[in-house]
Amino acid sequence: MTLRRRVGRLCVPLVVVLGAVVLTSCVAPAPPQVGAGTIMGPSELTADQIVAYVHSVQAAYGRVWRASVDEHTLAQLFIDEGAAENVRGDIAFCQSIHETGWFEFGGYSQPQDNNFGGIGAFAGSDRYMTQPTAQLGVRAQIQHLRNYADATSRAANLANPLVLRPRYDAAAYDSFVYKGAAPTWIDLNGKWAVPGSTYGQNILRICSDIRASAGLPRLTSADIGATSDPATDGPVQATNRS
Repeated sequence: MTLRRRVGRLCVPLVVVLGAVVLTSCVAPAPPQVGAGTIMGPSELTADQIVAYVHSVQAAYGRVWRASVDEHTLAQLFIDEGAAENVRGDIAFCQSIHETGWFEFGGYSQPQDNNFGGIGAFAGSDRYMTQPTAQLGVRAQIQHLRNYADATSRAANLANPLVLRPRYDAAAYDSFVYKGAAPTWIDLNGKWAVPGSTYGQNILRICSDIRASAGLPRLTSADIGATSDPATDGPVQATNRS
């Protein structure tokens, strides 16, 4: 079942009985909220800060980088593509850490797929996404995040052409059932990841750790919400179904 919304400004007719004059009041949709735990907003971490933390984890835990591009290139892609759509690209990178198991991949997703968000990765999927380049994979993830967070998002008002994938075109983007329903990362619980009860919290916990390693304040408990589960800090098997 899809939820369709009007494109553009919401117009409400007001009828004035005396003189039978009909006036129209047009109210612009409220912009998506921006804050420490929101999907929308500017990145606060740099690619260098992100990569320094990734390298420290690799050294401490023997993690092996398997993405199709190097760490710095991918981190910068997330920041740049995020800036284009006013999406927190630095936290989207943290989402990909969670989805790919620190970019070691395995299971449903493979490095050559350039699918860093587990998009369409679930048992029996007929819509699993692959992209020919890392940039397109990142762009698709960022555009999809904006669709979750921003009720005004449309294929026509994206900064870059919509990245297509199986069973997902402009019409599907515009009528997305969760459009604007997840302004925060925690709101992705049960939507991007199923059941994903601590999905958003784990993403924000990773971000908080990177911030601390870079000398920035950690995210607060109010930002992160309920306690995350470190045991689930890895790929989510039943993930994004849209």
